[in-house]
This record gives sequence, C-alpha cells and structure tokens, in this order.
Amino acid sequence: MGDLPEYKHFRLEQAAEGVYAAISVPGTGSLGNAAIVDLGDATLVVDTFLTIQAAEQLRDAAERLTGRPASYVFNTHWHADHTFGNQVFAPAAQIISTSRTRDIMAAFAKERLPQQLAEPEALHRAIDEWEEQSKQVSDAKLRMEMEWEVASDREYMRALPNVVYTLPAITFEQQITLHGSRRSAQLITYGGGHTQSDAFVYLSEDKIAITGDLVLSGHHLVLRFGNPQEWLHILDQVEALQAEIIVPGHGPVCSPDAIGKARTYLKDMFALAEHLVRSGGSPDAVQVPEAYRSWYFTSDFKTNLEVLCAKLTESAAEQ
Repeated sequence: MGDLPEYKHFRLEQAAEGVYAAISVPGTGSLGNAAIVDLGDATLVVDTFLTIQAAEQLRDAAERLTGRPASYVFNTHWHADHTFGNQVFAPAAQIISTSRTRDIMAAFAKERLPQQLAEPEALHRAIDEWEEQSKQVSDAKLRMEMEWEVASDREYMRALPNVVYTLPAITFEQQITLHGSRRSAQLITYGGGHTQSDAFVYLSEDKIAITGDLVLSGHHLVLRFGNPQEWLHILDQVEALQAEIIVPGHGPVCSPDAIGKARTYLKDMFALAEHLVRSGGSPDAVQVPEAYRSWYFTSDFKTNLEVLCAKLTESAAEQ
C-alpha cells in the first residue's frame, strides 16, 4: 500500500499486510504502543493509549486503514497507558481483557481515579516538582526522558476531566480466539509477570506477537507491579510460539531477539539485587550496566532494583 497516514501521537509501522503497529511518539500523551489488526470482516485494536486525544487519532487510523470502525478492543493489561482511551471506542467496539485485568480496572475506577478527579492539584504539584527536578539533571538522556514524562503527564491532566473510565465487556481466563475472514487473532494469557495479569495477541498466520509490556524494545522492563520470576516463565512460553515479528508495549517493532533480551535483563537484575542484599549495598550506588545504558525508562532501573531487593529480603525472612 502507499504511504501510511501520519499522526501527532504515534508513528504507524506496517508489520504485515493488514497489521499495523502504532508506536508512541514520546512526550505526546500516548506513552505506550497500540496496534491495529484487520481481521477481514472486523477490526481489532490492541490497547488504547494514555489519553483521549491519542485514542481519537488511533480510532481514525483504524478506520482509515481497514475501512471500518473497530469491532474489538483488547487491553493487554490494566495500566493507564494501555486502557485510558477505551471510551473512544465504546460502545461500538466490544472491549476484551482477562478477568483479572478487568477486576483490577474496576477497583481502579472505584478507588484511584475518583481521588485523581477530586484532587487534581496534587497531581499538578507532583508534575511541577518532577519538571523542576529534570532541570537539575546533568545527564542529557535522562533529562530528555524526564521532559517527555512531564509533557505526557500534562497531556493526561488535560484529558482527565473528560475521562469516562470504560471497562472491558468480555473477559477470558486463558485464551479466546477472534475469527475473521482474513485472519484469526489468538488472545492469550500465561499469568502475570509485568502486572498481576498480562495477555498478548498472537497472529499465527503472520507469525506476529503483539505483546503489551511483557516485551519491550530498547526500554527497561517495569517491575514495580509484577512478578519477575513468573515473568521469566511467561517469556519462555511466548518464545515457544516462534513469532517472527514482535510488536512490543514500548519501542519500535522488533525481532524475537527482544524476548531473549528481556529474559537476560531480568536475570541480570536478579543478580545485581542478590549481590546488593548479600553485601548490604544500596541501589543508589549502582550504575546502569553498559548493556542497558542506551535503553529508555532509565529511572525504572533503580526502581526495579529496589523492588527486587525488597522481594529477596522478604523471601529470606520467610525462610
């Protein structure tokens, strides 16, 4: 086909005929990636970005690329950068997730979101403080990432008053398949690694996996809500499907080598945390290893170490 449409919040990348990755443009309020899959007689959208503004552009892209509105929306996990645009697609599209993801989203809608809506000043103050901190950072890459985060957070705050938090209407426990006239899409979960419940799309005819945040490209994995040990088992099962193209939750479309890199990252982080716990060291004193210095989400490196150190310490105390 010809040139792909251009949008402010994401860059479209064709993974196969009728399969498109919507790769987040940093600092625009999309934050995570999304995807569009032409099933033939229906359209599947995978994840819906952080803001209404980005989701509206995603809806436009889906209609332009497939010639029809989205029939299904799939949330790979509960995080806001993958779910907050749901309202843009409802009620025309059926929204799907795992049962556990929907439960977490429902709790978020009852607890955290009302607090954010009632006290936006606290969020504005936190963003202002983060912006001031960014100005003091000497590392150019980290400062740029912090600036992107501030810009995305401000986009989120502009959208927040208009958010109608929209929960999935269809849930599954292990796997559900959407059959279309052109291709079928398997929605699969092997449990929780990045979050309490992570799912992904596998397009067997195209050998493409749309992984959500189970696999990232050129970004530190995010461990604060997850189960890193279980994550390793999940990566093994995803790899066994032998996908040839990965659409990750963050970063550009990549090869299945990204699965191995994610596994190596988790193992390296475990080794660093184990050394810190044995030696009584602090995550503050650990520099990002050379292999990961070019990766984004730099600030998550320290958070990841803190999470793993806490888990190892807790595990040792229980023995």
